[in-house]
Amino acid sequence: MTTKKFADFIEKQARSILNVSAEPIFGEYILTRNGKKIGVLYQNQCYLFLTDKAKELLPDAKVCRPYKYPPGEPDFILVEDTTNQELLCSLFKATYDKFYAWQDLFYDFSGIFSFNKGFMNDIERLYNDFVVLLSSSWENGFLKVCPIDTKGRIIKLEFRRRDLTPEGEKYFFPFSHKFILYTDRTSKTPSEKLIKKWLDEVRNE
Repeated sequence: MTTKKFADFIEKQARSILNVSAEPIFGEYILTRNGKKIGVLYQNQCYLFLTDKAKELLPDAKVCRPYKYPPGEPDFILVEDTTNQELLCSLFKATYDKFYAWQDLFYDFSGIFSFNKGFMNDIERLYNDFVVLLSSSWENGFLKVCPIDTKGRIIKLEFRRRDLTPEGEKYFFPFSHKFILYTDRTSKTPSEKLIKKWLDEVRNE
């Protein structure tokens, strides 16, 4: 059995990382970040899912299975020195990134601007196009927060799953894809009629 005192200590050690918590279950604790399991506290010891980064940081650590777990769950690595806050936070981050970061990141448009950074005329056109794309996505209920400020400036280009509404999870990517393919082929920003056509298409596919 893991004591609440130990679980509270681990949470305190990880306080520099957003959304890390220890959730009690059957006398032990599940370690989560952003609601995703990254390890367990079992009999007052800290175990994290095994990653290459963990093996690099803890080359002599024990790789084990602290309990009988569901088929398909990864092996664990034992973190004996939980007093080293910097090490523990690095391990928590590395574990989350290995197993879940790819699920969290939904769409990052900044790469399009980086790719075209040497072509200022293209950058200006792209910027104006993306104002239209993101405004349309907001107005059609795909995004939880408007990515355009009151002066018509883009304030967000990277979107994670948590930024999307349920409708957005289904339609934001295909709608954006249609928009970007169009703007790659022409200097004209899509018309409202064309945008409506794409919205209808993705909702009916």
